[in-house]
Amino acid sequence: MFPLLELTNLVMVYLLGATIAALKLGRGPASLTSFANVAAFDFFFVPPRMSFDVSDLQYLVTFAVMLAVALTIATLVANVRAQTRVAGARERRTALLYAMSRELAAVRGFDNLARVAVKHVAETFDSHAVLLLPDAEGRLVKPRGPPLPRSLTDADVSVAQWVYERGRPAGLGTDTLPAAVAQYLPMNGSRTTLGVLAVRPTQRRRLLLPEQRHLLETFAGQIALAVERAQLAEQAEIARVAAETESLRNTLLASISHDLRTPLAVIAGASSALNDPDLELNAASRRRLAASIESRAQEMAELISNVLDLMRFEAGQVRLRRDWQTIDDLLGTALARLDSKLAGHPVEVLLPQDLPAVYVDAPLVTQLFVNLLENAARHTPDGTPIAVRAAVDGDWLEVLVDDAGPGLPDGDPERLFAKFQRGREQGNTGGAGLGLAICRAIVIAHGGAIQAGSRPGGGARFRFTLPAAESPL
Repeated sequence: MFPLLELTNLVMVYLLGATIAALKLGRGPASLTSFANVAAFDFFFVPPRMSFDVSDLQYLVTFAVMLAVALTIATLVANVRAQTRVAGARERRTALLYAMSRELAAVRGFDNLARVAVKHVAETFDSHAVLLLPDAEGRLVKPRGPPLPRSLTDADVSVAQWVYERGRPAGLGTDTLPAAVAQYLPMNGSRTTLGVLAVRPTQRRRLLLPEQRHLLETFAGQIALAVERAQLAEQAEIARVAAETESLRNTLLASISHDLRTPLAVIAGASSALNDPDLELNAASRRRLAASIESRAQEMAELISNVLDLMRFEAGQVRLRRDWQTIDDLLGTALARLDSKLAGHPVEVLLPQDLPAVYVDAPLVTQLFVNLLENAARHTPDGTPIAVRAAVDGDWLEVLVDDAGPGLPDGDPERLFAKFQRGREQGNTGGAGLGLAICRAIVIAHGGAIQAGSRPGGGARFRFTLPAAESPL
């Protein structure tokens, strides 16, 4: 460049070299480059050339300014480089915390939460980790499930218990038991210590750096927030279940007392008449009174049976005994049981001949038909027809139960499947409002769905699906 550029332009080239050195190598190498640039400029270009002698003292000012500018540029660029590294580290730390927080927010249960926390801590710090949570007596216990590949299986529970009770870290890199191979951090919640995070790094230096220790403490704080949130959610769920149980108990008592009062009064009156020696009754009257007692007793038995069935479904105590059944056999059994109750309602059965078998629990599906048909008969006037249709829809058998009565009451049809919900409160239709709730429980237990709606042309329609396949026989 010497034949083509003036000395002032060559100075700029040397300053560019110092800037590149600061950008790529840092402050120290850039400072060394600045001094080397001044010496090279003096040796190669300042007269007399190829010598460090200076013929004109004004070049000393040039050297001083050149060195000052180069050192200033090196310092500024090195600072920018350091700030870039810090910003990158903060960005990585934020991304790691965000990834863990997002996954912690998506899981449910303490076991799953502990697995997610251990996975992220182990990956971030190249370590083995474990989350120790207290039992009902306040003693820390190790996770019960199978350990992850990076789980710390040999954590010192006694050290962790000390950390849990005092709320202070111990182990590697701390003032307490610094010779330990793992570091134990308390997970402090808003009111108390929730557990202990134990971490054993593959390289001890990873947890001795202040930045890494600060990051690990931040991880422990995020995990503590997740644990506290899980505890609050569990407490809220327990409170919700308790409130629903209390509400169900009150509703059950109110409904049962209301629906048992009428048949009990009829039974008491009829039995009192039969037992009255001063009341002369002929054989026909005695038969009517005995029949009314039997009918009301059967009504009470059905009510109690429905309550018990619904409670068994909600408690998960019903085990399906599935077998291949034909829908016409199940419907025929239900119609036979309802022969007297459906005497005033013509039932039209429209089932194709090529319907596949269904893999269901026969008594439960029969009860499903009984409840739907009895519900249709109860809420429609005498002489109103009832129709049952079925068709194949993929791997499911779709069944429709239609009536030509007044239709569904106003409001959301889904509420009809709630417990103790009667279709028309103002009507004297009887029943405790459990039939449709049991229908939904039966269908859901088989993996299907049930819906209520209006029939085209008027009336109500109940649609449900059951798993269907070609019979294996």
